[in-house]
Amino acid sequence: MPCMVALPDGTFLIVNGAHQGVAGFGGVASDPNLSALLYDPSQPVNSRFSILGSTTIARMYHSEATLLPDGRVLISGSDPQTPGLPEELRIEVYIPPYLSQGFTQPVVTVQNKDWAYGGQFQINVQLFQGQTSGMRVSLVAATSSTHGNTMGGRTIFPAFTCQGTVCTVTAPPNAQVSPPGWHQLFILDGPTPSHGVFVRIGGDPAQIGNWPALPGFNPPGT
Repeated sequence: MPCMVALPDGTFLIVNGAHQGVAGFGGVASDPNLSALLYDPSQPVNSRFSILGSTTIARMYHSEATLLPDGRVLISGSDPQTPGLPEELRIEVYIPPYLSQGFTQPVVTVQNKDWAYGGQFQINVQLFQGQTSGMRVSLVAATSSTHGNTMGGRTIFPAFTCQGTVCTVTAPPNAQVSPPGWHQLFILDGPTPSHGVFVRIGGDPAQIGNWPALPGFNPPGT
């Protein structure tokens, strides 16, 4: 019953769940897991997991982990039917290792946030540790993690070039690489990510954004 959330540097934070039992109602799991793990697919086989600082609240079935735009992870939820553990209304914010090294987060600004497949789009960057030659750009699909799954989750490192502080990013080529939807765009100055900027890739083919123009109706989020 863990939650696994993709981080902007290509690693994955694994939290929550239990040491024993299975998912489901009626108290079929016990011994809550408070350990946080980091999975790094860039490391050699058998060296990809590391143990991080523990969380503080038992979160079993129906818990969740969500990447925040500032690079931290929001941890919430629990199963109200686990014996001995109340329904958990508190939330935690977990700080991944890339934000605990004392470096200033880089800054990215994006004017055009509606990206067509295969297009090239400019971003402006401000770095504090390194140079753009060592910078990375990542696109993290706007999802949340629950029940051990992240539906539609993906992390993409698109191609880009830079002239000074202006960089041109090439969007993913098609829906097979990146289904239409919102992504958080980050830049990474060494290990340190910027705050994410939401960009939409592939348009709105389902016309989800076409809210009715009714008197007194304000579209959600506005």
